[in-house]
Amino acid sequence: MASFQGVLPRVLWTPQMKISQRREAPLLFLGDIFFLSAALFVSMVVRYSEFPGAYLLSIHFVPFSFLFLASTLVFFIAGLYEKHTLVMKESLPATIFYAQVANVILAAAFFFFIPFFDIQPKGFLFIYLLLSVGLVSFWRMYLFPLISLRAAEPALLVGSGQEALDIYEEVNGNTRYSVRFARLYDVGIEAPLSADVLRELLTASKATMLVIPFSVFKDASFAAVRVEAMKNGVRFIDQADIYEELFDRVSFSSVDEHVLKVKESFFYSSVKRIIDIVLSSFALVTLSPLLGAVALMLKTGEGRNAFIFQERVGKNNKLIKIIKFRTMLFDDAGDPERQKQNRVTKLGAFLRKTQIDEMPQFWNVLVGELSLIGPRPEIPALVAEYEKQIPYYAARHMLQPGISGWAQIKHASPPKWKLDVEATRNKLSYDLYYLKKRSVILDSIIILRTVQILLSRAGK
Repeated sequence: MASFQGVLPRVLWTPQMKISQRREAPLLFLGDIFFLSAALFVSMVVRYSEFPGAYLLSIHFVPFSFLFLASTLVFFIAGLYEKHTLVMKESLPATIFYAQVANVILAAAFFFFIPFFDIQPKGFLFIYLLLSVGLVSFWRMYLFPLISLRAAEPALLVGSGQEALDIYEEVNGNTRYSVRFARLYDVGIEAPLSADVLRELLTASKATMLVIPFSVFKDASFAAVRVEAMKNGVRFIDQADIYEELFDRVSFSSVDEHVLKVKESFFYSSVKRIIDIVLSSFALVTLSPLLGAVALMLKTGEGRNAFIFQERVGKNNKLIKIIKFRTMLFDDAGDPERQKQNRVTKLGAFLRKTQIDEMPQFWNVLVGELSLIGPRPEIPALVAEYEKQIPYYAARHMLQPGISGWAQIKHASPPKWKLDVEATRNKLSYDLYYLKKRSVILDSIIILRTVQILLSRAGK
């Protein structure tokens, strides 16, 4: 890519250009605060059958100002400040409802433990829940798209396959983006792309932005078109960069050795290790009564070992053994014949549902075999097969494996304990994205989202 950028001025060739609205999260935050405040005001009118005076406003807005900030934190954990992609918009009402239920529970606990406010929260909080869900949903689903809407920049998308189609449908089906594709030219279906064809496409679409695979556009035969387009103010963006921005995963059609050269800074690795030690130590100490009780139940109830030690592939392909609570009758070690006689116990099913069976792995984090955040370690036999069938699969072993990771919070259907090449290929696209983008901020986001996912699973 460096040679290509040497040909094109950086102001025109911008691989990290954002096509989404950069002001989206701050605007959503301000709107949420406004409509939460509006819900509180209307709740007061309904509850007291009058417009509130200065006294009622003060005794309600003082405590609720803290609750509004807590609400936006819950919204953040629930992913409501992430990009409003088409997939996210489908689940938006349910996400807002469950987030506000959590916020009302927090509010009830707040008024119970801090009984210094002259209000009666029981019936009031129920009214507030209904109104806040309605108003915030209305703001998020209908008002925000209108406010954020602006004249879209005309663009041309040249690509092929499902990835190009995904980009086209996401951008043109969602008002949050600052561009609109006038045309998708699929080089795998239509006439072969040439300089003359590309010139005609740019002219017909009146595009000021061209999204095209770098591997195609760097060809010398397009040199004259590049110069003409630059003179006309057209900017060029690699299709792979847009795909990453939209879907938080790498584009497999463009993965190359560059992803293997992404270095981990000394500062980041040091901070990450310190966080691992501090948080895993805290978790082991605070959870020790629970862990001890579970171990005792497993040992005395069934007379077998409470823990199992499963072999996994760690960083640099080093074999490690992760610790889990036993959730089946016995540890069959993956033996097909023994698996036929094995089954998940009732207690084991509960431990799996609540993820308690994974909690002993905080010890693996403390001793440095795992990290809190990283790709999940895989079974050695499966790794051997995946490395044969999936290009760049070994790249995930450049990182310390983790208890949770980017793929765990983003991948809708992760593979489970058996060979699944296609699902693992999709999962790898998230692992490689994390390899490229990893940072303290991204790790913190993953931790918060993991907590939200665990709480939602436990409540089902």
